[in-house]
Amino acid sequence: MTNTEADPVLVEMDGAVCRITINRPKQRNALNDRVTSGIAAGFATAQADPAIRAIVLTGAGDRVFCAGGDLSPQPDGSPFATDPARPQLQLTEMFRAFETCTLPIIARVNGHALGGGFGLVCAADLAVGVEGARFGTPEVGVGLFPMTILPYMLQVLPRRKVMELSMRGTPWSAERAAAEGVLNALAPVGELDRVLDELVSDVIRQSPTAMRLGKLAVHAIQDMPIHEAQQYTQLMLPIMAATGDAREGFRAFQEKRKPDWPNG
Repeated sequence: MTNTEADPVLVEMDGAVCRITINRPKQRNALNDRVTSGIAAGFATAQADPAIRAIVLTGAGDRVFCAGGDLSPQPDGSPFATDPARPQLQLTEMFRAFETCTLPIIARVNGHALGGGFGLVCAADLAVGVEGARFGTPEVGVGLFPMTILPYMLQVLPRRKVMELSMRGTPWSAERAAAEGVLNALAPVGELDRVLDELVSDVIRQSPTAMRLGKLAVHAIQDMPIHEAQQYTQLMLPIMAATGDAREGFRAFQEKRKPDWPNG
């Protein structure tokens, strides 16, 4: 696919991996409706392809992953177009696509991840970042608060850390983001793809059925009381054990060989 500014989101199939790239480097890969709808469409395309086992989400260039929402002013001076008859923001609809995506989503954080870009990192299942990147929510400096991404921040970080980022507006270094659990791995400059590929290769060789049902379970129980979560998971376990992937996995373990996943 041609890398042009006319394509704000690039979707590329690379073997078992779907690579989705926010392609607005001149705008610091900022989010607008075309970008958010493009990301959601990329997820749908990946899930429709049985050969795809993981999604990698990144930004174009080597300086910014995503600088957040595009704050180009509307005619009334506000940064967002609003329609009382359609209160649902396109950004919210994109994050719903994160919730319903059954493939592993890995954020390749090639540079600064701010505002909504930080939300993308938190909403992904796994994240690898490069040294020198900054992570934060500067919205308070323009009279806003990171409302749309708060649920995802709170799933990754303790409440006091979320409030620190949101109230101070001061970004964290990549080293601190890794220490606080925002990143699964931190890569030196020039080695991001090597570190990413190690993580991706581990993920895509595992059971696709286990990944799919496991993600559904995580999203289903994350807001449940513990007794409801226990009921859900004890029902899911025998369902998983009856799948073709589980039967192949047990057989391969007994035969001391690598599994050949029937759904792979």
